[in-house]
Amino acid sequence: MINLACYANCSRNGYYFTDTTVHQKVKHIFKRKIVYHVSYTRESIKGYKPEFDNCLYTKMFTVTQRLKKYPFSIAAKILAISYVGVPKNSNRTIDSAGFPKAPEEPDTIGGIIIENDHLKYDNVKQSKFLTREQIEKFSDIIFNYGYSGMKNYLITSLPGCFEPRNSIVFLDKNDRVIDHLDICFTCHASDSGSRKINVGIDCKQKYDMLKAFFISVGVPYGTRKYDQ
Repeated sequence: MINLACYANCSRNGYYFTDTTVHQKVKHIFKRKIVYHVSYTRESIKGYKPEFDNCLYTKMFTVTQRLKKYPFSIAAKILAISYVGVPKNSNRTIDSAGFPKAPEEPDTIGGIIIENDHLKYDNVKQSKFLTREQIEKFSDIIFNYGYSGMKNYLITSLPGCFEPRNSIVFLDKNDRVIDHLDICFTCHASDSGSRKINVGIDCKQKYDMLKAFFISVGVPYGTRKYDQ
């Protein structure tokens, strides 16, 4: 699907999430259903070809330009993490009186957890601080890959839910979370705490490149179909 708008004016990768829960300065990202935005199929645009959705390296931004962008410009450290996903709904069970039993609380809360501006590691599976070279590579993927054709028309993904298991977390010198970019490889969608950063133009191979990046830095959990 596409959103007929300039990418600079298209918030949060072209789609809109709801239901972020905040309790006593503890932010927990749950499943989020999407409020659909007005969109059209790219195929409906005159002159469209399927190969136009492929990623093309644009060389639009240099390393210096990329790292001057938010939140790279203000982060002292950048962390790649994987964590437990939101548990699937369990089957209902019936008690001896014939009434449905209340579902048991999961042992581990799913989703990224931030408490008092600090990342909680309770459910984190893997975490790696990125080197300068890795930061440059990540910024290159999100800023310098776009469509090979029809570049003014942006894909608007419409997955049924958002269940991220991977994030890039931007920290200040005191390890306070500045922002976090959450990525769901199952439904090919992303979201951020501030809504000021996303994975860039959602060309066809973008999430495959991001998946390869997480694996290369030692954070493979969440990139595989069987990860829960």
